[in-house]
Amino acid sequence: MDDLRMLRDLGRDLEHEPPPTLARQRSRLLAGRRRRPRRRAALVGLVAVLTAALLAAPVLLLRAERSSQEPLTERTQRPGTALNILIIGSDRRRGDPVGARADTIVLLHLPAGRKPVTAVSIPRDSAVRIGPCKPGAATRTDRIGAALAEGGPGCVRKAVETAAKVKIDHHAVVDFAGLKRMVDALGGVEITLPRAMADRQSGLSVPAGRQILDGDQALAYIRARREVGDGSDLDRIRRQQQFMKALARRAGERLSSPDWLAAFLRMAAGAVDSDLGFREMHALARSPGRAGLNDLVLATVPVAPDRTDPNRVVWHPARADRLFAPFRH
Repeated sequence: MDDLRMLRDLGRDLEHEPPPTLARQRSRLLAGRRRRPRRRAALVGLVAVLTAALLAAPVLLLRAERSSQEPLTERTQRPGTALNILIIGSDRRRGDPVGARADTIVLLHLPAGRKPVTAVSIPRDSAVRIGPCKPGAATRTDRIGAALAEGGPGCVRKAVETAAKVKIDHHAVVDFAGLKRMVDALGGVEITLPRAMADRQSGLSVPAGRQILDGDQALAYIRARREVGDGSDLDRIRRQQQFMKALARRAGERLSSPDWLAAFLRMAAGAVDSDLGFREMHALARSPGRAGLNDLVLATVPVAPDRTDPNRVVWHPARADRLFAPFRH
């Protein structure tokens, strides 16, 4: 019971502001080169954590006020039905949605058989068509990360659907403070670093070697950009995907207990805004045959620098179309 009590008590306010947007990758960063998806073994019950952790990381699609009496939607409970779920990692503060940005965007595909699960990271600097998302607004081309402030998660969802030519069934918005609580609830996440990492903007300071990151360190690790690696959003996405896999392994160790899983999901409810209820999320997470995540495929939308704006990237049309083909159902 101590673990369950800890889940209810965890959580602190986010203490530092998100880093400012920097000039993005140019020709040296994946100019038209497709990144091949990588398969990794995952553990039963990880759908619940995958989307939250995809701040990589990735799924806690629920709201605290939705009771366990809420009926499952036909699409979620119907066997043999594929699902596309959009996960948005936001830099918003609790109760202050004004100016929130979509810091991380991941489209998750659960096929009819529920495996393999594919998670595609969408660079937040992707130039896409946005809107109109509010009365009087016009459709424009902008970075997709700006869509959240423009019109909320529905605006991001519409932009992704248009760009990827897919239908999204559900969405979830995870805030940074919520991710910290999730990591702390799991007792930290193990990461092995080939070299020490430090980034003053995010507050990251971690020595080389095997490390157990707590919530604050994990948040800094997935947000660091200015002074880490090549400073690009794509490099940060690779780090987020590494973290997601590590979080998935840790979750598999802790969430095999039905009571622990239920407590974890309810603890995370306050950090997640979603159109999917607790009972639906719990059903996905506890289904070993369908939502077991026996395989996890991670990919990133192939992009090239935007020649008209050094702060943006553009999708490679043919390669992006092939990447999202399995998502069309």
